[in-house]
Amino acid sequence: MAALPKDLQSLLDRPPVYRLLNVADRVEGRHLNHVWKGLVGTGYDEPGLPVFVKLLPSQAQIDIELACGLASQVLKLPVPMPGVVLADPEDLPGLPPRDYGSEVVLFGSVFQAPDQFLERRKRELQAHGDDYLWNRVCSSDTAPKGAAWDELVANPDRHIDNFLFDGIKWWLFDHNQALQPVATLYAEVVGSNAQAQVVSHVARANQLLEQLRDRHLETASVDIEAETFLKQARKLKLLATGMRSWRVEGDRISQIFQMAALIVDLIALRLEPLSLYIAQRLERPDAESLWS
Repeated sequence: MAALPKDLQSLLDRPPVYRLLNVADRVEGRHLNHVWKGLVGTGYDEPGLPVFVKLLPSQAQIDIELACGLASQVLKLPVPMPGVVLADPEDLPGLPPRDYGSEVVLFGSVFQAPDQFLERRKRELQAHGDDYLWNRVCSSDTAPKGAAWDELVANPDRHIDNFLFDGIKWWLFDHNQALQPVATLYAEVVGSNAQAQVVSHVARANQLLEQLRDRHLETASVDIEAETFLKQARKLKLLATGMRSWRVEGDRISQIFQMAALIVDLIALRLEPLSLYIAQRLERPDAESLWS
């Protein structure tokens, strides 16, 4: 078997499973799920890696987040490196009461520090802040990549609060609402009929692409990004194969990686019709008439 590309080999060197090393800080804000910031590592005798960790309501959403996060690394997108984080319940202040057993399984992503100037500007603008931020995002290099990516993974939930500007570039967060048929067909998603539904699914909205269109900004570059993604189909399939070879402790974590690998394969299959999905959305912008 030919050697893997270096970037892919680096991604597959070890399964991204970490343990929370400290009592995490609760992150306030407009989040659908509980979020904390903390330090993680593969053991207690190493420097901690700062991450955001998120409690998701189902394993399917963890699988989707992990698959999207890993696939985005192959596609060179500004999405933070993802991982599965194990935590003691007492290390998560404000954790909703539930039977978690001895540890909580969370989705984690490497922490990116926000630009303080922009954060201050958002507070000054208050109610007008969202429009200002959309203008900033839509004029950035991230916009065409993000619009093509959100169409690829059928992500309807790209609101302004799941972007982050670090002073240099915009980052994309939160993909647990992507590929929604995976969550609804979870038990049967290994079947060919269910997989066909996932591949042909188009989200009810692509907010970033629609913001670009509504602001009369260039959308041809979104098609260019889609073509660039298509060239990485083989690497995505190699990523999925490598993920299946990861060996981890615990049936639940093993199942997360196996399902995430299947979802990466499905993302790769969606690359071929991606340009068609983008063209349909731009030609018929009324979501209700398009998807009903």
